[in-house]
Order: sequence, then structure tokens, then C-alpha cells
Amino acid sequence: MGRSASVSRRLQWQKRLGRFTRSQMTVAEFCRREEVSVAAFYQWRRRLAETATAREATFKPSATPTFIPVQVASVANLQVVFPNGTRLTLPAHDHELVKLSIQSIAVARTTTGEA
Repeated sequence: MGRSASVSRRLQWQKRLGRFTRSQMTVAEFCRREEVSVAAFYQWRRRLAETATAREATFKPSATPTFIPVQVASVANLQVVFPNGTRLTLPAHDHELVKLSIQSIAVARTTTGEA
């Protein structure tokens, strides 16, 4: 499975678990309605909880984050160029992927150890 498929599936399950939290259904009822297995529901709930816990354990907030100007390279893609020359290109129409990428970058540690 490619990385974008993995990110897409993770987003799908995050949204699904959010819907479950807002619903007043049992897990079995919700899974039936969503057409997913109860086992998959619990597996994804655990996986996402572990990821969130690991992220919280490694993230130490620093001073106020600074923003680097970005420029839209084309209508179809959004491209971010980092100070070290690294380029991140994302499909501009995929707002959830753009949002997840920015959130991930915001909490990621750099190779110099700075946030």
C-alpha cells in the first residue's frame, strides 16, 4: 500500500471514529451502518490512540512556531520549499491531505533537534 493510500485510510478512520464518538450507537450498530467489521474498528481505534500517545510523548512544545512563506506552484499542486531545499508537493484539491501534512510537519522534530 502506498503512502498516500495509507494516509488516506488513516484519515478515513479518524473521521469514522469521530462520527462514532458523536453517535449514540453501540460499536456493533455503528460498524453495521458503516459496513466495517467490529475487529477493524477496534484495531484502528487502538492504532490511532497509540500513534497519538507516541506523538504526545515525543513532542515538547518550544517557543512560538515561525511560519515560512509558501508559494502555490500550480493550480493542480501545492508545493512547500523548506529552508534546506526539501520540497513537499501535494495535490492542492486534497484539503485533508494538505491539513494532515501541515499538522504532521508542525509536530515533527528536525534533524537539528529543533521543533
